[in-house]
Amino acid sequence: MTTTKVDPRIIRTKKLLVEAFQEVSREKKMSQITVKDITERATVNRATFYAHFTDKYDILDYTLSETILKDLNNTLSVSDIINETVITNLFVSIANYMVEVQDSCKMNSETFCNQAHQRINNELEDIFTIMLRNSYPEQNIDVLVNSASFLASGLCGLARHWLDTSSLTAEAFIDKNLPFLIHHITHL
Repeated sequence: MTTTKVDPRIIRTKKLLVEAFQEVSREKKMSQITVKDITERATVNRATFYAHFTDKYDILDYTLSETILKDLNNTLSVSDIINETVITNLFVSIANYMVEVQDSCKMNSETFCNQAHQRINNELEDIFTIMLRNSYPEQNIDVLVNSASFLASGLCGLARHWLDTSSLTAEAFIDKNLPFLIHHITHL
């Protein structure tokens, strides 16, 4: 199998555009951000922007995806099996990311926040599906996908609950609650 090497200029330009978008999004609401704002900050022209992204929502989606994936990939390997350590590490990564998103949400709309949370959930579903397929290759794919969706939604929901209600650190919160979930709820 051959892999295509991406031109370093493309990588640099995308990085420049993403950084400019992140800077502008800290200063303006998403509804007020224009492609012109992003291109001026990145010191590139509009044609360059449109060569990489269709609009400001496309760069938002790309930014969320890349940020989440980078963080989650640093946390685990899809060859890992799902256990307490993996769940703990994922929870802490998600919780920390949600804190960053919440800071952005103070400036932006609820739609922005919901899109970010949905992106986190989708990425987690993909990761859990791969991990479950690696651990249970003989299992029906629909069962694995549904199980991955259950795990992702539960973990994201718990992280949102922590963010909204807890004064504990993410680590302390999951350390306090996960043993009960693992050892009691799973044995119903």
